[in-house]
Amino acid sequence: MIAKQTKVIMTAAQLIDRAKRMASKRTFYKNKYPYNLCYIHTDGRISADCVNLYKALFNGYDVTRQDAGYFQRNLSNTGDCTEAELLAQCTDISQDFSKLQNGVPEVLYMKGHIGGYIGSYYKDNQYYNVVECTGAWGGGILFSWVDSDGTRRRHKGGAKNGKWTHHGKPTKWVKIDSPQAEITPEKPKDDKTPTEDYYVVKRGDILSTIASKFGMTTDEILKLNPQITNPNLILPGQKIYLKKKGLVNSEEIYHIVRKGQVLSGIARRYNTTIKALMELNPTIKDPNLIKTGQKIRIK
Repeated sequence: MIAKQTKVIMTAAQLIDRAKRMASKRTFYKNKYPYNLCYIHTDGRISADCVNLYKALFNGYDVTRQDAGYFQRNLSNTGDCTEAELLAQCTDISQDFSKLQNGVPEVLYMKGHIGGYIGSYYKDNQYYNVVECTGAWGGGILFSWVDSDGTRRRHKGGAKNGKWTHHGKPTKWVKIDSPQAEITPEKPKDDKTPTEDYYVVKRGDILSTIASKFGMTTDEILKLNPQITNPNLILPGQKIYLKKKGLVNSEEIYHIVRKGQVLSGIARRYNTTIKALMELNPTIKDPNLIKTGQKIRIK
């Protein structure tokens, strides 16, 4: 069943970020209601199936939730649709996979299965560009790769498992600008350092992406902004203060290490070298040993 009414609820960058977050969680494949709608189990694992992963995301699933029993109950934004019906609600549906572009998320389809294109992403010494929920390759929500001809792989150059046949843009639920306007995993934005001591929230912003943008952690922003009582509730036009030594009105740029990141990948992202990063960060003695949450000076 296709929804009669739909609404844009996120930006392309937010969808990409949320899909990556889901693939980085402990998950397993399950196609029985309600467990297929990203149900959080008592052991912290999340269960889903292919189409319901994206139905959950397109209906506003909160990727920051950790409480057992939570799942996406309301499907009014997509309808309780099949894989084919979800694709049918997309725009620019095509069979030409060479048209896929970084920064432009798309729904991928083959008979009986669906996934999401997120653009090139380097993780654990492998390249990925898809997030899907599948019983293959160990099951659960995971990263995979689509070739320019639609071939589906475990990762770039990895084992093949079928072919995607169609792709389309989820513009009913996602605001998609030109590719240049979106964040791609391996290219930093030009405005890492704010020109003022605060940031004005834009539509679709979430606190974690604002923190990452300015090389901060969510906790650092919350300490500077006691007026934020709910980190999941910030409003367009709201001022978030960022004034902190070494972060504002400074030429210094920092990066907060995310789960699975390695120094070589961070160096590539900021168009620098491992040697240069180690010189700026003398506390890093081993380039193969950095920790999630660690703050690395880039410039």
